[in-house]
Amino acid sequence: MDELKQQIIEFLNSKYINHRGLKKLAEIVAKAFKQNVAIIMPILEELVREGELFQFAHNKFAGSKLLGLIKGKFSLSNQNFGFVLNENGDIYVARRNNKGAFDGDIVLVKITSGAFKNKKREGKIVQILSRDNDGLVGTFEESGGHYFVSLDRKNCEIRIDKKHTLGAKNGDKVVVDILEYKSSLPVGRVMEVIGNLDEGRNDLKWFLRQYKVKDYFPEEVKAIAQKIPQEIDEKLLTNRRDLRKEVIITIDGADAKDLDDAVCVKKNNDGTYTLGVHIADVGEYVKLNSVIDKEAFERGTSIYFVDQVIPMLPRQLSNGICSLNPNVDRLALSVEMKIDKDGKVLSSDIFESVINSKHRLNYDEVLLLLDGDKDTQERLSVIKDMLFDMLELSKILENRRNNFGALNFEIPEGEVEVDKNGKAVGIYKRVATKSTKIIETFMVVANEVVAKTFNNLGIPFVYRVHEKPDSEKMATFFDFTNTLGLKLPSAKKDIEPKDLQQILKQVEDKSVEGVVNMIMLRSLKKAKYYDKCLGHFGMALEYYCHFTSPIRRYPDLTIHRIIKEYLHKNLAFINSKEMSDFVIKSSERSSKQERLAEDVERAITDYKKCEYMEQFVGNTYQGVISGVNQRGFYVELDNTCEGLVPVSSLVDGFYNYDEQSMSIVSHNNYYKIGEKVEVKLEEVNKLDRKIVFSVIKKIR
Repeated sequence: MDELKQQIIEFLNSKYINHRGLKKLAEIVAKAFKQNVAIIMPILEELVREGELFQFAHNKFAGSKLLGLIKGKFSLSNQNFGFVLNENGDIYVARRNNKGAFDGDIVLVKITSGAFKNKKREGKIVQILSRDNDGLVGTFEESGGHYFVSLDRKNCEIRIDKKHTLGAKNGDKVVVDILEYKSSLPVGRVMEVIGNLDEGRNDLKWFLRQYKVKDYFPEEVKAIAQKIPQEIDEKLLTNRRDLRKEVIITIDGADAKDLDDAVCVKKNNDGTYTLGVHIADVGEYVKLNSVIDKEAFERGTSIYFVDQVIPMLPRQLSNGICSLNPNVDRLALSVEMKIDKDGKVLSSDIFESVINSKHRLNYDEVLLLLDGDKDTQERLSVIKDMLFDMLELSKILENRRNNFGALNFEIPEGEVEVDKNGKAVGIYKRVATKSTKIIETFMVVANEVVAKTFNNLGIPFVYRVHEKPDSEKMATFFDFTNTLGLKLPSAKKDIEPKDLQQILKQVEDKSVEGVVNMIMLRSLKKAKYYDKCLGHFGMALEYYCHFTSPIRRYPDLTIHRIIKEYLHKNLAFINSKEMSDFVIKSSERSSKQERLAEDVERAITDYKKCEYMEQFVGNTYQGVISGVNQRGFYVELDNTCEGLVPVSSLVDGFYNYDEQSMSIVSHNNYYKIGEKVEVKLEEVNKLDRKIVFSVIKKIR
């Protein structure tokens, strides 16, 4: 049906069709596609609702693209104007042309001016397709017996009747729904009172509501989750490989509760290694199209921030029967690989298993053991040799990836430490260690093996894709690195990972290392989930997928199901159109939810960084210039906090922005990306997540 629908869209946008009414149009389309009108009519009605088909005159319809209409989300900048967001450039809409659209509405807009000669496009909204009128977040205000909610980050208000205030107090953050749209102010009601942001963890809830992230499960999901047994049913062990006597362990963060991967390494007499990667068999408990599955599909991923997690699955699964906790039997989907001394996978086997993890280790204690701590080595003497074998194998695998040109970005992430009330009390850098790299390299090789195996089988699958970068973005990046005096790759049509790897090697341990790493990363395309195997540029791999985290990522759960169906020889279902369509839907949804999770996590982290830095206004710091634009330059401190030095604060001359060299320049001075500077913390605005510095001097 989706294929027919797409063909009809193309047909309706190819030419004007003379008809009278939607029914007559359906007859014409049915004849063109040799279909029954009863099949075509619902499709046309759906296209009207989606904005693909537009009624432009009495009883006249045509494809929206044919009419020059553009579909997009309306963003209300203030009460007087807004923009329709579009991938080809945003379209300005004056208030008189917004047809009563409100922030977040999906609309059809017609370009009225500026479509040619690179002028800013202006438009007129011709149809509101859907309203985004629930779950809006703002500040409750009372004035003279009247009640309003000022929406956050928008210069607009919603009027609230007294009976719909839900007891909110002046200044409270609230969640509102719009009941009625009027020419003056929309009328709404308060659905939830978040409260004062400085109390408890209200600030975290505020962010979640802004991004419309649910921090609860629906009652139906909770009721089903409560009934899930927390011990394995013996019937499920039939035809599974029993690995319960194997020395299998988990290595995770100290606070992790959703343990979805376990590992085992054996060094063979012939110099090869046998690596076992055992992943929680979530697919055995979360069946396709079940209530829990539909909720997981909508969420797409778990969201981790500060000291909390919004799980993709109910805790009875994520922390319970699916988590590979120590000394209990757990169902797993396993990949066993034989790997030679050069890191080449000689053979592999993928199978269902039952395991019993012998140790629940954390990264810190494994690092202590590997670094020679006697107490830790004695406490873990039974598995000490295996851990050193793991380190040895991980280095071999990492070297192999590096030889292929894998890009290892050295961008330490800032972790915020909070107290029991959620208030930021410290910031520290999270850096890769020997122990974290062990698990990373093992998961990467397992993901690669699974992707290659199922790509060769030619069945529907979800791949993790990172396409080659755009030539224009690479040219801009090379212009920047040229100003740093770095050796650039020779001119050629396609940039290879090794070309960029050489640039990263040139800046190792230099002040510009972090900046170059970050700008290179921003110059690359964003990885996504896709139904076709297009390779992973950043990892320099031809085959890649996400297989190792089904508790917290829906794509992993999707391919687990496919793998299990294949192992059970249900090939008809695997190759069905239903499964093929679901793989596409799952890929698109998971990519979208991944981006949302990243936005939420970044916003909360930046807010908490500002919260921590508020107490230090007036202090001086050393940092590195991490970005430059017309407004000034950004400085990143050693604790990863970043703030702006406004160009208006530079009093020693008039500065211009030089885009090519990424610097701002006056007649006798300049500030260039990568330079070290001493700055004073002038201002912190945690609500806007902004830090402002003034520059004291350059550090030579």
